[in-house]
Parts: sequence; C-alpha cells; structure tokens
Amino acid sequence: MTPEVLFVCVGNRVRSVFAELYLSDMFGKKGIDIRVSSAGFFPQGLKDLLNRNHIPSPEPFYSRPMSEVTMTALRQKGIRVPEGWRSKELSPAIVKKANLLVTALGMQKNELASRYEDECAKIFSIRELLKTEDYLFFEDFTKVPMDASFWQYCEEDPEYVATVIRTWEQTLIKAIPNIIKQLQ
Repeated sequence: MTPEVLFVCVGNRVRSVFAELYLSDMFGKKGIDIRVSSAGFFPQGLKDLLNRNHIPSPEPFYSRPMSEVTMTALRQKGIRVPEGWRSKELSPAIVKKANLLVTALGMQKNELASRYEDECAKIFSIRELLKTEDYLFFEDFTKVPMDASFWQYCEEDPEYVATVIRTWEQTLIKAIPNIIKQLQ
C-alpha cells in the first residue's frame, strides 16, 4: 500500500497545498511511491493571538480557493493546479489515513499530538523533520501585521507569500530524506 504524508498549515491555502502539489509532482517524476495530501488546522495558540489583537478570521475559514500567489508559483514550476481546488479542514479521518503528518508550525504539532494521542507517533513539525533550531521565516508572526489585514497579507500579499513559498520549498527539499525515512 502506498504510504501517505499529510502536510498541515493553518488555512490550507499556501504552505500545505504547495507541499502537496509540489512534492506529488516531484515524487511522481522520480518514481517515488508516496502519496501527498494536505489540510488545514487552526491552532488555539494562533486563535488566541489573533483574538488578543481583535483580528477576525475569514468566514468560511475552509472551502476557500488556493491563494493566487501559491497557484502562480506552482504553475511557474510547470505543476498542474487542479481546477476548482478548495481548502479543507483537518478531520480525524484524514489524520487516521495518513502514515505521516507534518505541520508547518510547532504549536500545531503540539496541539494535534495531544488531540490525537493514539496517532501522536506519526505527527511531526517540519522543524523536527529538519532537525534544526534555526530561524524559519514562515513561523515568525512578528513579520506580519497584527491588524485587520492579517489574513490578506498572510495569504495573498505577493511579496510576503512569495517569500513564504520560496523558504517553504527550500525547507521541503531539505526535509525529503527524513520524510522518506519516516515512511519506511
């Protein structure tokens, strides 16, 4: 049976969907038999931070189209973007199906590991798979405005999202050996 790695970011519109389509394309071209999927999980720590700053979340939060900047970045790499693609929320069934779950944020990993105790051995943050304590740009919320423009900035600002995608891609490439090792 083909092993599956599931990437999780907050809204499933930038990092996780980029990982899904980018790595699916790469693994397919290299003949690596790994299925890649993605979903979103909005951790309580981030909700609390945004609530303290009176920042509302988009409604609906899931079932939204992919970020235009993410879509453009994928297409520029020659990667097909599925028509009508919509973000999805992480569910118990999605967690159970995956052989490996990789979160974009450490706070997501911690919350998911306590929420899904029976599945916690397969839940890692990307930082853990990199085995690094180095600065990771996409974890740094001091770089984004803590005001009503937060979501627009994080998901659609061309310069910011392009930087997130560029650093996320580099991170994914470095993490591939450990992803494959975890799935063996």
